[in-house]
Amino acid sequence: MSFRRRIRPSRGGGYEVRLSAEERTLLTVLPAHLVSLLEDVGETAPGDLPDALRRLLPPAYTTDPDAERAYVSMTRQDLVEHHRESLETMSVTAKATWLDDEQLVAWLAALNDLRLALGSMLGVTEDELEPPMGDAHRAEWIAYMYLGGLQSEVIDILELTLPDPVRGADDLVPEDHWGEPPGGLRWDGTPMPRDP
Repeated sequence: MSFRRRIRPSRGGGYEVRLSAEERTLLTVLPAHLVSLLEDVGETAPGDLPDALRRLLPPAYTTDPDAERAYVSMTRQDLVEHHRESLETMSVTAKATWLDDEQLVAWLAALNDLRLALGSMLGVTEDELEPPMGDAHRAEWIAYMYLGGLQSEVIDILELTLPDPVRGADDLVPEDHWGEPPGGLRWDGTPMPRDP
């Protein structure tokens, strides 16, 4: 049985979208629901956020409440707006049969946001890729897995638009990707201990 791609490049540019009515409804409703959750967060501390938002709005300073409050005050609005834009683009274009490049990139961001939100709510870990037997949130697990499959398709399609790698561009990259610390410093900027 051959796999039918739901999203694929169009001959005239952009991307054809072939989704069922149920898929389109899901991609309309889920992003709108997540946007409504984002609208209510304000400057709520990361630890007090709903489970679904904890990975979308992670803390920067877990041991310094004052620094965390300052960080939230400076960045929260922009971060929420970034998430909201991609989610609204998906919700508005979920019934479209064609997407342009910007819309597809927004779909990729929205799919990532939705999976993070669902995964946080479900307590998904790298070791737990299947719903537990008899789990009360089976529908959410199915949505999570569906979104992952669609996200993978979008990544594969967008990968085709990347330019070819430049020959020899990585010849100067050391095998140890951390490389030799510059100026006798560790990777975190602290001085390297002197040899005895």
